[in-house]
Order: sequence, then C-alpha cells, then structure tokens
Amino acid sequence: MIIKEFRNEIPVVKWLPATRKNDWQQMSIKTTALLEERLGKVALCPGGPVVAGTVGQWVLTYTVGSYGVDEGGTIKLAQRFASDWQVPQFDRPGEPGYTTVVTDGAAKLAARYDAKAHERPWMKCLVIDVYDGSLAPGDRVTITLGDQSGGSPGIRAQSFQESAHEFRVLVDPTNACVARRVPSSPIDPIVADQPVELVVVVPTQTVVNQPTRIFVKGQDRWGNPTESPDDVSLQWQGEANATIDDLNLTFVVGGQTGRVIACWNGVDYPSNPITVTDNEPPLKKYWGDLHAQSDATVGTGTEVEYFAFGRDQAALDFMSHQGNDFQMTDEDWRRLNDVVCQFHEDGRFVVFPGYEWSANTPAGGDRNVFYLDEGLPMYRSSHWQIADTPEDEFTPAHPADQLFRRLRENVDTSKVLLASHVGGRYADIRRYFDEELGPLVELVSCWGVFEWMLWDALDKGYKVGVMCNSDGHKGRPGAEGPGAGEFGICSGLTCVLAESLTREAIFTALKTRRCYGTTGPRIDLSFQVNGEQMGSCIDRSDRCQVVASVRGTTPLDSLLLYRGNQVVQSVRPIEFHDCGDSRRVRIMWGGARMRGRGRRAVWDGTIEVQGAGIDAAEPVSFDSPADGIDEGAESIVQFRSRTTGDLDGIDLWLDQAQSGSVRFRSESGELTVDLADLDAQGRRADFGGLDLHVCIVRYPEMIDARELTMSCEVEAFQQGVTPLYVKAIQADGHMAWSSPVYVAEENAAPV
Repeated sequence: MIIKEFRNEIPVVKWLPATRKNDWQQMSIKTTALLEERLGKVALCPGGPVVAGTVGQWVLTYTVGSYGVDEGGTIKLAQRFASDWQVPQFDRPGEPGYTTVVTDGAAKLAARYDAKAHERPWMKCLVIDVYDGSLAPGDRVTITLGDQSGGSPGIRAQSFQESAHEFRVLVDPTNACVARRVPSSPIDPIVADQPVELVVVVPTQTVVNQPTRIFVKGQDRWGNPTESPDDVSLQWQGEANATIDDLNLTFVVGGQTGRVIACWNGVDYPSNPITVTDNEPPLKKYWGDLHAQSDATVGTGTEVEYFAFGRDQAALDFMSHQGNDFQMTDEDWRRLNDVVCQFHEDGRFVVFPGYEWSANTPAGGDRNVFYLDEGLPMYRSSHWQIADTPEDEFTPAHPADQLFRRLRENVDTSKVLLASHVGGRYADIRRYFDEELGPLVELVSCWGVFEWMLWDALDKGYKVGVMCNSDGHKGRPGAEGPGAGEFGICSGLTCVLAESLTREAIFTALKTRRCYGTTGPRIDLSFQVNGEQMGSCIDRSDRCQVVASVRGTTPLDSLLLYRGNQVVQSVRPIEFHDCGDSRRVRIMWGGARMRGRGRRAVWDGTIEVQGAGIDAAEPVSFDSPADGIDEGAESIVQFRSRTTGDLDGIDLWLDQAQSGSVRFRSESGELTVDLADLDAQGRRADFGGLDLHVCIVRYPEMIDARELTMSCEVEAFQQGVTPLYVKAIQADGHMAWSSPVYVAEENAAPV
C-alpha cells in the first residue's frame, strides 16, 4: 500500500508490497514446495528495485524441476496486460530490446514474443518452445533481456511504478498446452526515477478567510510521483491579496482569480486556476476519476493502493473502481465493497462502489456501473474467467437490455448510475441505451478521445452528460499517462457541480448531468443557457441566452459553442485577430482509424519547409515520451506519432513565413500549403477513418489569454430537443467539454 509521509509538509511516497493476497500467495507452504520441486526454480539478476523506464540488462535463470520439460513443451515469461516493458527482439544484437535464450541442456530452444500467449491478465509472453530434444531436471535455461554483449543498449523497463512487479515464469513440461506458474517467479518493485517537473494542484474554488491547501508533488519523465524537492518556493500570481503559509493559501478579498506558482530549478510550475468568492457558491466544483482498474482484474496494484493513490497522489475529490465483471468473483466484489467503505469519507474523499459491465460490442459494449451504496449486487455480462462462480437467474445479464431490465427490477434506480464508454470494447449506444439509468457518456480516457460518442447520442435524441476519466490500468487513477504501451493519451478528469462533497450530492450531480470533462487539466469551465446549468432540460423560448466562460491552465486557443455537432459561435484571444505577420506555423493532426480496438493511427513522417528556414520546432500535445520529434534540420523535421482520436502537433518558428511552402508527409496522409496564402483559419485535409485529418495554420507567436468569455443569443430552431454545449481548447491542445443544456420544443421543465 501507499504510505504517505511529510517532510516540510511536502508529500513523500514510499511503495511497500501489496497487501491483498494474490493467487500464488494463497497456496500452502507444502503445495508451493511441491510445485517448486516439480516445475523448477527461477532467479533474477540483478534483483531489487527497478527504476521505471530505465534501459538495462536483466538475466533470468530457470533451473528445470523434477518433471523436466519434454520435447514440444513450452516455457513462458509472462507479464501483465498493462505492463509496457519493451517488447523483446531476437535477431538484431546491436539494437534496443535484443534478447537471447540459451540452455545447457540437450534440447534446442526457439524464442518468440506473443502479446496474447496466456490467459488475461498475464497475456504478454516471451514464449520458448522446446524442440529436438528434452530438458532434464537440473538443466538451466538463461533468458537475457536486453543482452548487451553484441552492442545493444539493453531493454527498456516498464515505465510506471509497481510495488510488486512479477516476471511470471510458466512451464508446460508435458506438451499438454497447460502452463503452470513457477512459485519462485521473481517479484521486485518498480520505483520512480528522479523528478523532472512539479505538479501543483489547488481547489477550483475557495472563499475568503478560509485556508486552502496547496498540493505539490514531483514527477518523473513518465508521470510517476516522486518526493518533492526541498528547494521549492511558492508564490501567488493574481490580483487578490493572498498569503501563503507553508502549504496553506488564504485570501482576504473575493471576486478574484489566479494561480499558485511553484518555482524549482529556475522553472515556474503554475497550478490550475482558483477563483475566490466572499461566500460559498451554491454549487461547488469537485474533481474525480470514476473509471480505472487495479490488479483485481487487469490493472496494477491492490485496491488499497489504488484508492490511496487517487486520494494522496492525484488529489482527487471522488473516485470509483471499475473492474471487469467477467473476471471478478463474489469474493472480489465483497472485498472491493469493504475497501470502498474504508476509504469513503463525506466531506473529504467520496468513493462509489462499482464495476465494469464488459460485454462484447454486439451485445452492447462496455458500461460503467456506479452504486450509491455498498452491498448492492453485481449483474455480470458473463462469467468467462470465473467459471467457479455460480450463475443464477440474475447473472449473467446479457445483452445490455437484460442488464437494464434486471437493474430496474432489483435495484432502486435512484441508487444506480450507468455510463457508456470506449475501452477495448466500445459501447454501442445506437443499439442499446437507457437514458434514465445511463445518462453519461465518457469522451476521454487513456484509450483516446471519443467525441463521436456524444454525437451518436445527440443524433439519436438522447439526453446525456459528459464525463472524462482515465480507464487507467497502471495504478495511477487521476494522474495516468500513456507510458509506452497500449494506451494512447493521458487520463481525463470529470468535474461535477455539486452542493457539497458528499456521496448524495456528487451522485445527484452525475445523475442530472451537472458535470463536464477534460483531457486531464483542471480547466475551470462554466456554461448556462437562460440561467440554467449544464445538464438541464429547459423549455424553448424565442431565443436562448448563452453565457459561458473558461479559465485555462495554460493560454487558451478558443471557446466554441455547439448546437448538436455544429459550431455556431466561437471566441478566440485577440492575438488571433491579426497574426498575418507571425512566423509561427502550427501543424496538428489526429483522429482514429475506427471505433474498435484497432483504432490507433500511425503518423510517423516528416514536415518539410521550402523557401524558408526553420529556426525552432516544438512538439504540441504529444502524450508519450516514446513519441515526438526524432530530429530536425534547417528545412525538415522528422517525427513519430500515434493518435487514438486525440491530436498531436508541431509548432515551427520560421525565419520568415510570408513565402515558401510547408509540406506534411506521414503514413496516414499528406498536405502542402503555400505560406503566402496561410492565415489563422489554415488548410485542412481529411483522410477518412474517424476524423483522420491534418491542419496547417498560421498561429500567433505569443498568446497571453488564460480566460475567455462568451455571451450571445442563439436560435434553438431544431424540432424536438436542441442540445447546446461548449468546448474549450487550450493552446497546448488540451480540451474540455460541458454537458449540454437541452432546449425542448415544449413542456419540458428544468431538471
């Protein structure tokens, strides 16, 4: 579990071994000894903590047990699905990831990598086939991950921390295609590297004369929390009269907005914006991550570590846990409810019990189930990995309409909330949807950006609210990152407008769609139509008065008003009004191939400038250190990029941008623009898929605006119900979406 200590009131994190027993810990000592004698032993060199993301060489030595390994048998080195340890390769000795497998036995060995070679979650395997002979008891098999003997720099370790990372060695000694775990499979912690940046978090709102806690932590290059450096200084930046005493921020005047600046190594790290009022507002903004997993299913770390991280290292106000239903036993569900009860504390940290109904997409796809109280039942989509858990008349509930029916029949609908999301499977809301039970759609997770799900809902006439979460599998809810593995982007966050930090108030805000989502930053977004908050349903008037504002965590690009999926009004900083002389050119690309698992689009390519020189090139909105600018020259930039509905980009500063051309070339498409004709609207090319596109625009050299406001009248002329909502975009590419306000044709009172 996570132990939080304090040094000068700055959080320090130590990672201790997990407290929840795994399957291998539950075996008796006698059984363990017998398996070890029969299957063999494993040793790892070097042992001990591994620094996340480091490159090195690790040697595993497997000594064959009394069963031996027959010709045709198999040895597997398995890692969990979430692990992003570099994939080994076996035929290029001088390159990263080179791995060798040798034996002193009489057999020959053939090594290969297979990402789906064992049961989930131990899916990613280095598979060793035994042929042309057998291995006898006492023979040794040596696996050298990152073998450096031929010039390879080594292999990159997993990028995220884990208190008990296991190299699980599985052996099939009989050629029966049944591989069992070797009990001595090495288990060591993966720990954070040195900090490279600070993260500073403050509440979005506070009142005068009320001390407000400042949260500060260090973070390594992969997003792992670290000890905060000793030499951090804090200061207030804003018009309000504020004092900072240790980590407490206090104001004496309301009506102001600003941020806390943490300075370290000569670099300023600003917090999210905070607004000061004289009195408590009727609705307050609270931040949460409602959707991620632990090692109870396919994630990392125990449930205790999971909730402790969200509370103590992500500074969340509310959370839930969403383990895959087909993998959770009744005992798993009881244990989760116990841990939820342990962590939940109204007024400090709100936790909801829940699970992920994880059916295949044709049966409805992924749905998050949140309960108001502990002790309510789990209605699974299947019992696929828990065959020993009995089925009955309630579970499985399959397809999605059966889930809706059984929840309605057996659970008080005021105590259950569903949300549709896109993970490995995507929720088919066009085919299966229940607006009362499931009024939320998840637009962002570490899997990508899925704005199309909101458009699907609006196209079908559903009234839905917007949420964004992590669906994280790395044990870092509320502060996830893509690392170098399956996930495409950093985690989203959900903000609710609630009367108080209590279960009842947060749950009510979610049920009534009084919430919005971001791609991760705590962007302060407000939106009302005719005085009613986001999520409301209001009667139509001749014209709708829209009032919106956004306070960004970085300078802002735009605030857009949508009617359905069409932009009807936009506000941009003044710098965009006349940037014809700007030498800054922005190239942004993104989208996804498809809705399903194969959605990731590869964009590796070049940007070439003719008739002008490149003074500087900076990445925009790249999520992973594994992507970005490979190299640059006077006229060309080479880059690596993958998108899953999100955007990546590069800003070029040219020696002159009035003549010449810019050519974007990638695996997904190409676009060339003439600099003489380029303006802030730019040029766009579409490449199919799900909004695969590239845009090249002239961009202001400097943007100062961190706040934008909108006040306008809009005709809600659509028949039936007209959805209106706003989207905010920051200059760094991060985004926020409000839940819509629904303007009804007639007789629809606000809810």
